Amino acid sequence: MDQDPTADMQRKAGEIQRLAAEAEGEAVSEDGAVRVVTGAGGNVKVLDLRMNAFTMSGVELGEAIVETIRAAEHRVQADLSAEMSRIMGLPFDDDAFSGGMPRIDPDTEV
Repeated sequence: MDQDPTADMQRKAGEIQRLAAEAEGEAVSEDGAVRVVTGAGGNVKVLDLRMNAFTMSGVELGEAIVETIRAAEHRVQADLSAEMSRIMGLPFDDDAFSGGMPRIDPDTEV
């Protein structure tokens, strides 16, 4: 006997909601000065600055923090996309959870 499609979709939706609520992405800057953990909504859960972070200029530290946050967000988005693909049986891009806005690279955008 086939499973009820509505019940199956509700089960999948519940699993996706749980994953989104629990998802975390972690990244560490190249020099190890900054460690960030973000949630699925882009919220920063942990911002850890090591001692060598305090030897940087304010601009350097700000850039390291922003880059590390972006890396952590990318990681959580990629993980969620992979889980969505598994649950739904459909392919999802790594940026499926980026809020629909394309990433802007300040080094290449005019």
